[in-house]
Amino acid sequence: MARYPVRVPVIAAVVSVVACSPVSHPSQAASPAVAPVRVESLTVPVVRSAETERDPRLMTRPDPFARLDRMDWPPPSKVREASGRPGPEYWQQRADYDIVATLDTTRHTIKGHVTLAYTNNSPDTLRYVWMQLDQNLYKPGSAGSYLFPEDTRFGDRGFDGGYEIQNLVANGTRAASEVSGTQMRVQLPEPLAPRGGKVTIAMDYGFAVPEHGSDRMARDGPLYEIAQWYPRVDVYDDVRGWNTDPYLGQGEFYLEYGDISFAVTVPAGYVVAGSGVLQNPQEVLTAAQQARLATAARSDSIVRIIGEAESRPLATAGTKTWRFRAQHVRDVAWAGAPDFRWDATSWKGVLTQAYYEWPKAGAEWARAAEETQWTIRTYSQFVMPFPYPQATSVAGPVGGMEYPMLVFVNYASQESDPNGVFGTLDHEHGHEWFPMIVGSNERRYAWMDEGFNTYINTFSNEQRFPRNYQWPEYIDNWKASVLTGEQRPLMTPPDRVPPEALGAIGYRKPAAVLLALRNHVVGRAEFDHAFRDYAAAWAFKHPTPADFFRSIESSTGKDLAWFWRGFFYTNDVLDIGIDTAATISSDGRSIAMIQLRRHTSIPFPVEMRLKLSDGSTQDVKLPVDVWYLGDRYTATIPVHAPLAGIRLWPDGTVPDFNSSNDTWGSAPPGDKMGPVTTGGLVSSMNTHP
Repeated sequence: MARYPVRVPVIAAVVSVVACSPVSHPSQAASPAVAPVRVESLTVPVVRSAETERDPRLMTRPDPFARLDRMDWPPPSKVREASGRPGPEYWQQRADYDIVATLDTTRHTIKGHVTLAYTNNSPDTLRYVWMQLDQNLYKPGSAGSYLFPEDTRFGDRGFDGGYEIQNLVANGTRAASEVSGTQMRVQLPEPLAPRGGKVTIAMDYGFAVPEHGSDRMARDGPLYEIAQWYPRVDVYDDVRGWNTDPYLGQGEFYLEYGDISFAVTVPAGYVVAGSGVLQNPQEVLTAAQQARLATAARSDSIVRIIGEAESRPLATAGTKTWRFRAQHVRDVAWAGAPDFRWDATSWKGVLTQAYYEWPKAGAEWARAAEETQWTIRTYSQFVMPFPYPQATSVAGPVGGMEYPMLVFVNYASQESDPNGVFGTLDHEHGHEWFPMIVGSNERRYAWMDEGFNTYINTFSNEQRFPRNYQWPEYIDNWKASVLTGEQRPLMTPPDRVPPEALGAIGYRKPAAVLLALRNHVVGRAEFDHAFRDYAAAWAFKHPTPADFFRSIESSTGKDLAWFWRGFFYTNDVLDIGIDTAATISSDGRSIAMIQLRRHTSIPFPVEMRLKLSDGSTQDVKLPVDVWYLGDRYTATIPVHAPLAGIRLWPDGTVPDFNSSNDTWGSAPPGDKMGPVTTGGLVSSMNTHP
């Protein structure tokens, strides 16, 4: 989903909030140490400290809607190992679709027929199947319409829509069904056997295409961006069984993998871009266009498949049917217009394409095929090779939304932002890895797709624009959510996050804490390898938060319960400060005595830069273990001259929210702001063709 604009807080206000606790004195008794407890054993957290009692914005309140089964922490088993990897008995369902649909551009409707071939690989016998009817979000009185006002991004804009379902059959027999909002339960005529049982469910359906489909699909004049356009089966997994969380608009999707063939019939003058591979180019493209497309598939330069002259819309009688096939995917989407320009290039056999209307789309779209190529190449090198044959970017009214091999990106304008397309395009194609390849539950855990994706976007953006530093943007956005009281724990399902805070909680805070974990806790190369291992292990599978947490711990050899608890399960913020410091002499040696205090519940490894009386500096690092015995620690550091000043976090990329207690004396200067993605696997990346 599209990146959110940054809400920048007033920095003075930040200091007043986080510095409101009284100055501490060494004579006061230290608070008792917190007993080490694994995150998976925790109940719903409620953080109350002296600081958070004074500032309710930092309190983590019990969520009355939280599940009782801790589906975020399933116990290790032969399905999901304690190492964070899929176990020898891991299973998941398979969903293959065949879809035939027709777009009526006069009535703005789609009518179609979908056939689902569903394979039950679970050890359970199933007596019914749950399916998602996402278009029912636009029915009057839907739950989403009450939660998100109609004039907001995820609102329905007053549109009256929804699915019409007819002729529902299972294995050729008329099937009973029950619709509940955006979910439909299909009663099977006979139980579906475990470990390989198959059922075929088919139906006719139709719906009116909304102009503003919650910024995930839309239409604008003759242009249609079509998604959530066929009934889709819910995920049945080992953690929860049927995952039937309703589609409310802000929370995204959780889907099964399979192969999808689809045919869309449109007016004859239309060009269609779709997920997967076009199966009938000889029927819908001219011989010249086919030849150009073949050239683009072998070229690393942009080839104009449909240029200025051919993109002019012509009145053409009749219809054409465009046929696509996408393999090993969880969804498909498409877009159509009579005036698309179509550019393409490639990288290592992957066709990268851009479709856009001119001049409605900004000037940057003329290089969007190359930007798509950049993105696919960069993430292939950093995470894992892109497994699909093509990647397509479409300009349109949707601000930014991702689907397998196809993304919708805003029109943008050269005047407002000369690189406005790239930022969103890069983000949306990053989603091809999270969650299109690594298939997490977006509706429950936005940080596992939006957060992971924003994290890898940092690497791509700093590679393409070396002086466009991402860290300040992430921290400012996170701070804004704290100041407004809108911050929620990262584990909060996105539909329960205030829309104004979703950019911070779903995107930038998780990216920031992952960067801090990489750069300041486990090490750059170690985290890069661990992150790759996690992605490879869970490609085309369904990881839970615990699978990620355990995978990182297993790969790095570190117990990170304190990190997951503090940054993922609470609203607390990091605040470690310097109480006082002195230099003493012992056996002819100078020793710096530095009294540190942890003002919140979150520990962290300490990094300090000492300034000595002779003008020299000395960098010091202390492990997180120094906080085992309580919230105060006295560091004893051998120095060659008396201590003159101290600065915590000298590189400026630790998310400590209170800078007022981070210095002492005549503090040495910190480092100039720079990229946060250096080192590790980045050193071996080649972002150029």
